[in-house]
Order: sequence, then C-alpha cells, then structure tokens
Amino acid sequence: MNFRRQTGYFMLLVPALLLFESCRREEPLPIGKHQGKQTTPVNPSALYPASFGAPFLPSDNPFTEEAMYLGRMLFYDPILSRDSTVSCASCHRQDKAFAQPTKVSAGIFGIQGNRNASALFNMAWQRALFWDGRHRRMRDLIFEPIQDHREMAMNIPLLDAKLKRTPRYKEWFARAYDAEPDVFHMSLAMEQFLLSIVSANSKFDRFFPRNLSVFTPQERDGFFFFNETPDDTIRPATGADCFHCHGGIHAQTIDPSVGIVNNGLDEVITDKGLGGITGRSFDIGKFKAPSLRNLSYTAPYMHDGRFATLEEVIDHYSDGIDFKSPNLSPLINHGNRHLKFTPAQKAALLAFLRTMDDSTLVTDPRYSNPFR
Repeated sequence: MNFRRQTGYFMLLVPALLLFESCRREEPLPIGKHQGKQTTPVNPSALYPASFGAPFLPSDNPFTEEAMYLGRMLFYDPILSRDSTVSCASCHRQDKAFAQPTKVSAGIFGIQGNRNASALFNMAWQRALFWDGRHRRMRDLIFEPIQDHREMAMNIPLLDAKLKRTPRYKEWFARAYDAEPDVFHMSLAMEQFLLSIVSANSKFDRFFPRNLSVFTPQERDGFFFFNETPDDTIRPATGADCFHCHGGIHAQTIDPSVGIVNNGLDEVITDKGLGGITGRSFDIGKFKAPSLRNLSYTAPYMHDGRFATLEEVIDHYSDGIDFKSPNLSPLINHGNRHLKFTPAQKAALLAFLRTMDDSTLVTDPRYSNPFR
C-alpha cells in the first residue's frame, strides 16, 4: 500500500376524516400492554452499535417501548396534516431508506416544496438537522413540516385538539406518558422513534475499519480511490478525495462546523442554504453533506434532487464542479481543475458506494407502518 493510500485509509478512521382516523387498526405493542406510569425502559446500548460511537441523545427524554411505539404511530398517521392526507411517511418512505423518490416533496393538495426530503436513518448521530442545518434537536424539527404550508399545513392548536379527541391517542399517550394527548409529548414520542432508526447492516459494516477481504477487487479499488487525495498535477485523478466530507463509519462528517459546505453545483445561487439561516454571505450556497449510506435507495440526489442517478453524482465530482460557485469548498477546488475520473475509476467508486446499502433497513418491521 503506497503512502497516499495509507493517508486516505487513516483519514477514513478519524473522521371529516376524524372518525375514520380514530377507527384505524393498530398492531399491539410487541412486548405486552402497560398502563399509566408503568413503562418499559429501553437501554440505548440495545439500539446503537458500539462501533458508531456515542449517539447524541436527549437527557430529558429517556427511551421507552411505549413512547417509541407512539412515535411510530404518529410518524405514519396523516392526522398530523390539516386535511388528514399527508403523514411524515408520505415523504420519508421506508422502502427508500426514509427518503423520497421525487426531486422535491409534495404536501397537501399536491403543493410542491423546494427541497428533496432527506433520509431519516442514523439521526442519533446528527448534530445539524435539515439540509441547511438550522436545527439541533429532533423535537424542534418535527414542528416545521407539520406547520409548513407546502407540507402538512397544520395549525398547532388544531392538531392538539385532534389528538385529544382521537381514542387511540388517549390510550397511547396514557401508556407512554401518563398524560392526555398534547403536541409537546407528541414531539417527544416522535423524537424517540426517529432517533431509534438505525442502519448498520451493510457489507461496509462488515468491512469497517479494516477487513478488506469482504470486498471484491473492484470494491477494494473503489475504497482506495474514495479515500485517496488527488495529485493536482495529474489528470485523470489519482484519488477522488471523498473522505473529507464523507469519511468514517457514518460516511459523513457529523461535525456541523465542517460538514455543511458548497459542493459547486451552481454559479448563481437560488437557494441560499445555510446562508438563508445565518444571513452571512460566506454561508450562501452551503448545504449539509449527507451520509453516503443506502444511496441505492435514496435517489434522487442533492438538496434539490437534481441528479437522478449515482452515475450523475459521480460525473459531477469528476467533470461538473462549477468553480465560480460562491463559497466553494476548498476541499473540492483542486486548482480549478476537474479531476476527470476514468471509466474504470467511476465503476470502482460506484461499486464501493453500493457496499454501504443496508437491505434490512427498508423492510425492518420495527420501523414499518403500524396501521397495516
């Protein structure tokens, strides 16, 4: 293994419907029924693999089976939208690794949003939420799509009233929190469910951090290409330099101070990204670098869903970066020269990326629709 490969390998390691709604069937709690204050605690170590590092969990919302199940019900229930037609799961589909297979989200009455719905797995390690990183707590995130007029368009007092008069939620809020239904406990329950969704069963997980024998020769070539830095004097590239933004076991830089970047999509910025939140000119055009896990399920790609295929994404980093894009990340500005991957390099990189697919996530009954 040459020095460049050793360096890249090291960096990988470091880094009127109310009646209908109230009568729908839900499956029983898997471990039996509990009433009032009697709940079943869940040890986080049973949820999260040790190899992933410590998750960022709320200290004031201890996990219980009852609350997680309540959160799962709420995630799949369109009662959270104004006309009871759109649920969280409408845009975050389990068969798509809790992402959306369309460019942008569509809310009630088919109203189109302006961004692609992000995948919702391994959120317990996320320190910045949404494409622009504007939230840090899951419970705060939950209220935005519920109230957004382009998504669920729900009034919070109205939602609170709907929950209070729905029999199944009277029962389940009592089980989980010994409380009447309300939007505060709703947000805690949904936070628990969303933080419980874990993807950790891919070939990449059997490899990490050093078992190269699980890879085919092409996947191994893709691994080294992914983690090597390019020689800026040579074209085609000697390395794709992906690991700076997508390294480590999460295939993502989870530190928001370095994981929200401009990756050179446009010279003229129409969506300011992080800059629209902070108001700072040097944040314009910056978006969170997502995890590269489960890419076979989460198409289309980028914050606006502009790339339909992984091949298009790879082509962008090979030949398509706009060096005039404001605030372009220096990590992908190699002397204003495109890296020009060869066909063999592209094929190897694609093969390696597909080792991160977790086929169990998209069918795991712990995360499935409880009303079916």
